[in-house]
Parts: sequence; structure tokens; C-alpha cells
Amino acid sequence: MEFIYWNCIIAHGITAFSYFGIPTVIGFFFAKIKATIPSKFWPVFLLSGGFVLFCGFHHLLAVFEPHQVVSLLHLGILDLTAFISLSALLYLIPTAYKIVEAIARYQEDIRSLQRSQQIQRLFLDQGPFGAYIKDEQSRVLYYNQELQSRFSLDPQEWMGKRNSEFFPDPEEGRQIMENDQIVLKTLRPLKLIEEVKMPGNDQPCYWLSFRFPFNDYATGAWRIGGISIDITESIETQRLLTDLNQLLEKKTLKLEAKKCELIYLSEMTDMLYSCESEDEVYQVVALTCDKLFPNMSGCINIIANSKNYLQMNRTWGHKISSKEVFSLSDCWALRRGKLNLVSPSLGNGGLICNHLIPPVSGAHLCVPLYGQNEVIGILHVHALEEISPESQQVAEILARILGFALNNLLIKQRLTYDNLRDGMTQLFKQSYMQTIMEQRLAEANRSGQPLSVIFLDIDNFKSYNSRYGHVTANIVLQELAKLLLKSIRSFDIACRWGGEEFVIVMPNMTLETLRMRVEQLRVDVEQMQLKDGDQILKSITASFGIAVSEPGITVKDFLNRANQAMLEAKRTGKNRVMEYVNTCN
Repeated sequence: MEFIYWNCIIAHGITAFSYFGIPTVIGFFFAKIKATIPSKFWPVFLLSGGFVLFCGFHHLLAVFEPHQVVSLLHLGILDLTAFISLSALLYLIPTAYKIVEAIARYQEDIRSLQRSQQIQRLFLDQGPFGAYIKDEQSRVLYYNQELQSRFSLDPQEWMGKRNSEFFPDPEEGRQIMENDQIVLKTLRPLKLIEEVKMPGNDQPCYWLSFRFPFNDYATGAWRIGGISIDITESIETQRLLTDLNQLLEKKTLKLEAKKCELIYLSEMTDMLYSCESEDEVYQVVALTCDKLFPNMSGCINIIANSKNYLQMNRTWGHKISSKEVFSLSDCWALRRGKLNLVSPSLGNGGLICNHLIPPVSGAHLCVPLYGQNEVIGILHVHALEEISPESQQVAEILARILGFALNNLLIKQRLTYDNLRDGMTQLFKQSYMQTIMEQRLAEANRSGQPLSVIFLDIDNFKSYNSRYGHVTANIVLQELAKLLLKSIRSFDIACRWGGEEFVIVMPNMTLETLRMRVEQLRVDVEQMQLKDGDQILKSITASFGIAVSEPGITVKDFLNRANQAMLEAKRTGKNRVMEYVNTCN
């Protein structure tokens, strides 16, 4: 009985101690954590606390069970405990569901928050961008998997370190830290393009970075958040587009230059077709060279008629680097029959022509000029630095065009000569005589000087033609034409009017001098010795009519006067000179 007694005493004591200890510990933790109890849970909390305390008193009093007073008190406590317990139970029945529901909602909120945090972490870790968080000292607090894979880092290798500690280029890390400090000082977002070198890769990457400050409310410290997007491909594409644009601009400039060259060559070709002499051709080519070869100089050297030397004909530019006169052997282009280039870019400089004036500097290009199916000279181009292949090609084209122009000029001159000259006597034709007389009459009217015209006809030429035949008669006409050309001045004009008739125009000659010159010409015709091979032919005579211009007279009237005077000479005996007399005056 004693053992049971003491066992009961000890058990009641431990139980009482536990009951009193539970609310004491809970109250201590509430005070420690500074937690608060929602107002709707205060009744439950008080009733539960009272129940626990009275249970503790119950077991404490049970220790003193043997005493009667205590037993009655114990009975009262038990009754009160039963009442409080029953009240707590009745109150907890409608409240328990709310408590359980609140706990369930709380747990669901916790799970939702965890899922949201997990999605955010997946978004940051699996996104195609670099994300990081740093503290105020630019030490890394967080970085995502993209940065881990780019820099081949372990998950915790960057934590707590600065950029300068793990970037390959210390200068790059220092610049990043300076940008971080700018964000913290201004407390404003910073957008920039960064050039980043990855470990094991010599080619840099380019990132579009956004850095922004935010406050860690848990600690009150500022943090630096950053997102970096790899735009290397875009940068490379942009550079490629820039290079392509630059290339396109260069191509466009070349096309514009080619267009200008074509325009210059076309204009030159048009002008060459209008040239009437070789000097005009060379002048047009020199002017075109000045446009086609800017910042260059040069000259056109033509072979002399003796074929022994070349002489400078035309120049362009500011510097003459070739001799004015030199032999054909002094130019390698003439020796080889093709262009010769002297350029600093060539390994040996090229074959230096002896006609270049020493010291030879820059680049020199000699291109043979072909005209009339033979070499007639060279086109020499001089540049201070280089002569591009395009310019060389233009020079060759220019030389060919010049050759064509000279050939065309020769054909044109031959056609003009054939149109203006009589094929047998080589004297001017009647059509040219009428045209030139209009000009000479106009000049005579302006200057007030007289203009004289001589009309002559071979006497008895039909019988002469019948006696010797047409071939021999043509020889007589040719010999007479030679005599006329020998007897007149260089600016006098002689023409074959038709058949055996000839006309001579003599400006600026007095009537007295004219009479003397024509009389001497008549005597020379009469004394002219004519031969057909070894056969001596009969001499010929001619009748001459002369007339002097008057103000306002027309070409037709002027020639008619001379013709009438010639007919009068025929009528009065032939082989004589007759002057036109104006009967109206």
C-alpha cells in the first residue's frame, strides 16, 4: 500500500509539473518570437489554457489526497475542471473546423508560394539569358544556369565573389564593377552593350545588359539585379550589313566612276568625229585625259615624219616627266608593241624607259598609239603613287579610240579631197569654187580690197582631142593644171570649171598687176612643151577673160563677166587676154 501510495504521489506530481509547464513554455515562445494570436482564436486559447492549468491543479492536489480538506477541495476542483472541459469541448466543436480549414489554407498558400518560387527559378535558370543578383560590394549573391554554362562554373563557384575575380580580363571585370556603382549611386536602371570574353574562346561575345537597383526589405540593403541577353549574332549581322553597305558604297562609287569614264569617252568620241585635223584630235584626247586621270599628268608623243624620233605633241596635268624629243628605242612600249608599266608595286619596278626624266618616281604607263595601220606614237601617263588596273584599261581603250579617230580622219580627209578636187587635174571642182567665191566676195566687201577672177579656155581643144585622142588630151589638161598651180600664189584658188575651161580667183591684186600676171600666164601656156612619152605634142594656146569685183556683185554675175570677156577674146582672135568692160558705167 505504501508503494502504491508513493507511486501515485510521484505520478500526480510529474503530471502536475507537465500541465503547468506546457502553458509556461508556450507563453515563453510567444514572447520570444513576438507572435500574435488572432482575436477570433482568443476564447479557444483562454479556455484551452484554463483547462490545462486546472488539470495541473487537479494532479497537484491529488498529491495531498490523504487529507480530508484537500479531498473536498479536490472534489470541487474536479467539478470545476469538468465544467471547464465540457465548455471547452462545446466551444471547440464549431471552431475546430475553422482552425483546421485555416491550417489547410495556410498550407496550400505555402505550397502555392513554393510552386511560384519554383517556376520563377525555372524561368531564371532555363531562360536564354544571364540573370544575377549582387550586393552593394558587387559580390554575386545569385546567378542562373545560363551564366554557369557560359563560364563553365560550379553552382557555388561565383557566390560571394566579384566580377574581377573570375573574368579572364581584369579590365573587363573592373569596368563591370564601375557600372554597378553607377547603378547604386543613381538608383536608376542602366542599359548598355558589353563585350565579354568567355574562357577558352578568343572571339568576344556581346551582351545587351539591363541593370537595376532594388531594396532587400528583409535586411534593408540595396541589391543589383541584372539580365544579359547574348546579341553576338545580331552584332555580327550588323557588322556584316555594315561591311556590305561599305562594299556597296565602294561598288557604287566605282560604278559612278565608270559612268563618268563612259560619259567622258562618249563625249570625246563625239568631238573626235567633228575634228578636221590631227592637231584637233590630239587636243581633244589631251582634254579627255585630264578628266579621266585626275591627279595625274601625261603627254601624247607622236613619231615625226622622218620616222627617226618622237616629239611631244600635247600634255595635261602639272608635271612633265618625259623628254620632249627622244628616239623610238628609248620607249619600251614601242619596242615591245604593247603597254609598259613602271610602278613601285612591282617587284623590280618594271622596265624604265629612257625618255623618262630622272629621278624617276611614282608610276609611269606608256601605251602605243596605232593610226593608219602603224604605230604613230605613245600615250604616257604619270601618277605620283599607283596606276590602278582600271586606269590602265582606260588608257588602252583611249589609245584604241585615238587610233580609230586618226583612221576616220584620214578617210574623211580623203573623201573631202575627192569631193573638192578634180580627179584628173587635182584642181578644185566647180562646186567648191562657187562656195569659196562667196566667202572671198564677202571679205572683199568688208576690207574694201578688190577680188579678181580669171576665166580661161584652151583654144581649138576639140580638134586637138580629135588629132591625138582622149588619153593624150588628158595629159595636156594635167600639164596645164600643173602650170597654173605653179604660177599662182598660195592663197589664190584655181579650179577646173569643166572640159577645157579653168577659173582662177586672185584676191588683193590691182588691175594693172592682174593684167601683167595674166599676160605672163598666157605666154607661159603658149611656150609650154608637151610630150606623150617620147612623142612631142603640138603646143596649145588659151583665151583669157578677167574681171574685177564691184560692191554688191553676186558670184553668178562675177563669173559671167569673166566668161563674157573670155568669149570676147575667142571671138577677136583667140590666144589673148580680154578685160570685162562695164558698158553701163
